[in-house]
Amino acid sequence: MHRLLLSTAVVLLFSAQYAAAQTAFKMETTDRQQVNATITYEIKMRSFAVTQWMIFLPEPPELPSQKNVKTKATPGGKVLSEKSLLERKVRYIELPVANPKRGTGVSMTLDISATLRTRNLVPLKAGEKPPVVAPLTANEQKYYLSSTEHVDFDAKAFQGWLDAKKLRLEKNEDPLEFAVRILEVIRADYTYNYAAEEDKRASVTCRGTKTDCAGMSYLFVGAMRANNIPARLLVGRQAYPRKSGSNPAQTDYDRPHIRVEMFLTGIGWVPVEPAYSHHWKSRPVSTYIGHDPGDMIVLHVDVDLKLPFPDKVRNSQFIQISPHYWTWGHGEFDGYFGPSGWDVRTTPMRER
Repeated sequence: MHRLLLSTAVVLLFSAQYAAAQTAFKMETTDRQQVNATITYEIKMRSFAVTQWMIFLPEPPELPSQKNVKTKATPGGKVLSEKSLLERKVRYIELPVANPKRGTGVSMTLDISATLRTRNLVPLKAGEKPPVVAPLTANEQKYYLSSTEHVDFDAKAFQGWLDAKKLRLEKNEDPLEFAVRILEVIRADYTYNYAAEEDKRASVTCRGTKTDCAGMSYLFVGAMRANNIPARLLVGRQAYPRKSGSNPAQTDYDRPHIRVEMFLTGIGWVPVEPAYSHHWKSRPVSTYIGHDPGDMIVLHVDVDLKLPFPDKVRNSQFIQISPHYWTWGHGEFDGYFGPSGWDVRTTPMRER
């Protein structure tokens, strides 16, 4: 509870001081836990005979929220850069099949180890100099202010939603105050509903009344970018084991989660939790701004990856739960995903 109260105090203090001294705050980061996770994937065919598999898996990046990231895939594949401005790292596995047989599938594993970190927005102490924070690169600045397939804030429907909800940055309004206003709209107007196949584009979600962490995050990031504030999504899995008795249609099964960050000059990436702020309505939404509990492995930053298959670039919303794949072969294609696995082992870091 102390941490939540601190977050609220920081937001209020920030509101009073932002215009005069944005760098009066910093992100304080602490190593929380060492995580080792194994994701298992299975792709099956009923009658299609595959002659070549082409599969993309995530390649988790180094971020303020996670460091010392190491991965090992079986089969190994190779690490490539996808074709967006962000050039995010992805793992490509190509498997020729010497003797194609109908109904033959493929299994893979991805082992991930990383140090997950808690982050809190805190005021600088008297006389303390702010840390040096690198600005965004030109490509990052352009991308994190751009409209994409799923964060399509330039769509007429979304622009109308911004106007209807009065989500335009006011003169002299600081970004954290604005973030509070966005979260309050999301909390008031939506009920939580997890539907894996639902169209969650910002322009679609803004016209509905229910969505999940992805839809809420698209709304938040879209509103930020539309007001010229860089923002991005963190796509990953929570570092908790599967809940006993859960099934693939439930979030407790593969533990998928999406949270967001906004970039503030002189401070860096500030975490924001749209879904958590919506769920625990007894607490002010401000307590979910500027705090990252260090409980999620980020598999890739943002969505709408452009995956460089050998024949063409194909778009993928995300590769969070299932891999993105393509095949060559014989017969009528009838592929589907088989059982997956999510095994997590955590070790708390010693306090220093």
